[in-house]
This record gives sequence, structure tokens and C-alpha cells, in this order.
Amino acid sequence: MRKPPVVILAGVRWDFLWQRHQTLATLFARAGYPTLFVETTGLANPRPSRARLLRMLSRVRRGVGGGEGPQENLTVYAPLTAPPTWRAFRWANERFLVPRVRRDLGKIDDPIVVAYPPTATTLALISCLDPALVLYDRSDDYEHFPGVPKDIAQTERELLLRADLVSCTSPLLLEKTRRLRPDAFLSGPAVYYERFAVPQELPASTEIRTVCFFGDVNEERIDLAAVEAIAGAGFGLRIIGDVEKGFLKIPGVDYRGEVSHADLPGALAGVDAFVLPYRVNALTRAISPAKTYECLATGRPVVAAPLPAMRDLGEHIYLAQSPEDYVRTLKGLRETETQERRRARIELARENSWEARFAELEEALWRAL
Repeated sequence: MRKPPVVILAGVRWDFLWQRHQTLATLFARAGYPTLFVETTGLANPRPSRARLLRMLSRVRRGVGGGEGPQENLTVYAPLTAPPTWRAFRWANERFLVPRVRRDLGKIDDPIVVAYPPTATTLALISCLDPALVLYDRSDDYEHFPGVPKDIAQTERELLLRADLVSCTSPLLLEKTRRLRPDAFLSGPAVYYERFAVPQELPASTEIRTVCFFGDVNEERIDLAAVEAIAGAGFGLRIIGDVEKGFLKIPGVDYRGEVSHADLPGALAGVDAFVLPYRVNALTRAISPAKTYECLATGRPVVAAPLPAMRDLGEHIYLAQSPEDYVRTLKGLRETETQERRRARIELARENSWEARFAELEEALWRAL
């Protein structure tokens, strides 16, 4: 059967921190779907910085790039749009910018659209594309994002009602979504298991010297006090990813910068444990961190904030309620860790591979087509 084209209306740039948006685009392309990855059309006004200004000035159509390199069947398009926040931006989008995107994309026959940011721009592009099916892959509680459009709750409601299918990445998002869409289903994070799994056995009582966090580090999501406590307790703290200025002042932290997702496992060499020191607030409460199963696949212990999605994994993850808890738990791992716990983490990651997750999602799409 001919596989229809897939258009990903992403919430990130292709070359941004690798996450669900890019992963699904890659998997659709590998499965034989002609796939178009439309980079973010904007959710909030960007904070001023030289790097962001340069990115905005360079938003022109370009080929595939970023963390995974070129893929057959996959095209990346960088639309020139303004975030749908201020009235002037919305006017420009409606009159000039969205029509230009429509002309650039051309005629796409009966696509499957996978939508992310639930904005007026996303709704307008869905109408332009005239899709055979719309999947809203709800991965964040957008109402709580700083600087989002004032009508984000209304436009998200419109998208929830417009979509043929709604998937949610965390149980809390699913619970919230089912108030309007009882047919919504869970499709959580996953892992390229073979990429992150460590084949050799590790001693069960390995002393914890180097701990690691990888991802975007900012004060809205990450607990600065917890990071300071871990670094101040004498552990070697390695941070891989883009780091907000306030965190760069913490002494004793090994900042490695951003690496491609393909190179990430190599950047984790020498790590004894992982920490996920999220702040628990309205912004983070509904997330299920994309990196969770990547950490578990390595077999290393994971100490995490008590986000609802983390509490659901309590058998496999150590929970820390406070900065002191992170330090206490990390110091106690020599006594609490066993080979059985390590094998259980690895097996859980194996069961949550991206191949398995994509197969579930693809089956749901074909049932709905």
C-alpha cells in the first residue's frame, strides 16, 4: 500500500536539542513515508541574544542537517514566520508569511500532519495542507510556557477538536486531555536502545565519582540549588547541552556543550550515575523527560526530581525531594545498587525502544486512515 506523505509541524529547529519531533520525522522517513519536517513557526517571543538573532536572520529554506545528518525521504523546511504573540506579528503572519509558507510547500496530496505547538499558526497551516489525517502529539502543557500567546488555551482546544488522533507523552497530560478527548492515548518517551545500551557488566557497588545531566539547562526547568549541592558535595558533575548563564557560575562543573544525538553515547563515557534535577512546577509537572529511557538503557543509576512521570518509574529511579536528597542518595548508591536493579533498568529501556513506540503509533495511524 502506498505510504502517504507526512508533514511534521515541529516545535523546534531541526538542529536544536534532539528530541521527539526529530526522532519521529526520522522514523517516518526510514519507514518509507515521504517526510517534510517544518521547523518551529514560533510559540513565544525569543529572548534577545546574539545567537538567536543570527538564527532568525538565517531562517531560509535549507536541506536536511542537524544531529542525525541527511536521511532519505526526509526534507527540512525553515519557515519565515513570526511568533503569534503580538497583534502586529499575527497580522504579518496572516497577510504575508503563512501564505508564503503555503506557496513554498506547494501541493502535498493527502498528507498525515503531526502537529506540535498548538498555535494559531499551526491551525492555519493545517487548513492550508488539507490533510487526510491530523495527529496532535501533545508533549507539553503549553499554557504554562512563559511568553506564550494569550489565546493558547483556546487554540489548543481548537487543535484538540480538529485532530483525528491525539497522543500524549505523559500520564498527567493524558488525564488532562481526556476531559475533552476521551479517545486520547499514551505515547511516552523512548530510546534508541542499541545506541545507548552498555554491553559489559558493571560492578554492582561501583563508587559514584562522575554524575551527568544532558539536555537544555535553564532556571525555569532545572533546580539551580540541586545542581549547586551536587557539585559542592565533591562529585564530578558533567553537563552536556546548552546552559543558561546562571549555571555557568557554579564551580566544579564540567561543561561539555552541545553534542549531536548520534555522538551523545560517546560523550557519556566515564559517567557513573545520572541526575534529572528538574524543578517541580506548573511548567514541568506534566512532562515526561525524553532522556529518561536513554539514561536507563546505560544501566547506570538515575536520581530524579519527583515529577509525576518519574514517580511512575519509582522502582527503577531514585527520587530526590530536595538538594540534600540528591547528595544523600548519590553517596548511598554504593550500598543500594545491585546487579538486579541494573538489569531491570536495562530491560525496561529495551521494552521502550523507539522501534516499539513507533510501531504502536503507526498502527494507530493506519487504523484511523
